[in-house]
Amino acid sequence: MTGRVIHVSLDLLDRQLRDRDGVECGKVDDLDVLVDDDGHWWLTTIISGPGAMWYRLHRRRLGTWLARHRATADPARTDRIPLELAASIGSSVDLALDRASLATSGAERWVGDHVIGHVPGSRHDADQ
Repeated sequence: MTGRVIHVSLDLLDRQLRDRDGVECGKVDDLDVLVDDDGHWWLTTIISGPGAMWYRLHRRRLGTWLARHRATADPARTDRIPLELAASIGSSVDLALDRASLATSGAERWVGDHVIGHVPGSRHDADQ
């Protein structure tokens, strides 16, 4: 197997995710790796969403609960993005996905509807 060498803590973790239209849609919160028989590590999955972030920050119970709740609330959205769907990895990670198919989109929509939407003046057009 051949692949690109990535230093995950420098090149990937906490990078901005952008969907196929270039719209920001979350951050890289965690990663799944596969270790082969020779001891080489291969990145397989990008994980994004509030459950993954809290789990990585050593709030494992909260992270597990959030991930489980998210999965039952909307199983069509995913917080696990196969590496094959990363179109490019640079200063941000560009995905070959629509924003609506990601779990982070649901969390952002909920915050917009239930928190930001209740702030006075938040529902006006910025150009007016």
